[in-house]
Amino acid sequence: MVLIWAPCLFSLFGGAFVYRENLPSGLYNRYTLTLYKTLPGPPKGPAYCDFLNIDAYALAFSCDGKPPFIGWLQGGKY
Repeated sequence: MVLIWAPCLFSLFGGAFVYRENLPSGLYNRYTLTLYKTLPGPPKGPAYCDFLNIDAYALAFSCDGKPPFIGWLQGGKY
């Protein structure tokens, strides 16, 4: 039961699952998967900071520490 609810609550409170694809040119593509699919990217939307990195994958949370729905409740910040 915990294996189901832990990722759900993590996503609900603004957590993100991140995949980083390294390109041959030395640059990379970063894919951020969140529950909130209509969020604009930074600087209009929240920036995400990784807190757990494992190879090309990471778990991230909003850098300001607030879930996206808090901005919506305060007048549509995101």
